[in-house]
Amino acid sequence: MASKRNLNERMQAYQEKYRKLTARLSEIGFIWPGHIQRRYLTCGKPNCVCHKDPEAKHGPYAYWTSKETGKTVSRLLRPEEADLLEKWIVNRRELESVIRQMKGLSKKVFSVALTIHKDAKEE
Repeated sequence: MASKRNLNERMQAYQEKYRKLTARLSEIGFIWPGHIQRRYLTCGKPNCVCHKDPEAKHGPYAYWTSKETGKTVSRLLRPEEADLLEKWIVNRRELESVIRQMKGLSKKVFSVALTIHKDAKEE
């Protein structure tokens, strides 16, 4: 079994990692669900060059797609909307990554914290 000092040192290291993760959370800006896809399209004019040459398609057009109440929704975005929402989507992914790391760290720390708690009760 690990020594009490070793357990306390591990616990302090885990707490420091957790503090750093919580600090990262405070730096994350606005968040947005879904993702943005850029598409090149052919138009409705049959004589347009976009129908004959795949390199001449129109675009790119930015579309935001997400799930809302179990259904996929998409919306065409103006360039400034796409630029803003792209940043917010990156922020959301960062948030989800930090939360996953916090959960993983909590799983690691559980047995150490339990042992420290048990030892403290026995004293």
